[in-house]
Amino acid sequence: MSELAYKVGDRVLASRAQDGENHEEATVIDAYTLLIGDEVRPTVRVKFEDGELVFLTATEPDVRPVEAEEAEETEETGDGQPDADG
Repeated sequence: MSELAYKVGDRVLASRAQDGENHEEATVIDAYTLLIGDEVRPTVRVKFEDGELVFLTATEPDVRPVEAEEAEETEETGDGQPDADG
């Protein structure tokens, strides 16, 4: 059996609508592997800051680690140094 990508207490970016967009921070409150025949699907239940609980397939683009978003923001702004215009 494969190791779970997320564990209880992890902070993640989750797409409430499960459309891979409009991610919000949430906390993993349950993590497990769903077995359907030969299919193995990592699944999490997350709690959003407003208290809503949602079951999600624990794969991108619907669920991402918070660190991935922070790294993307750093890459977009360059090396983190202010631009010298002149």
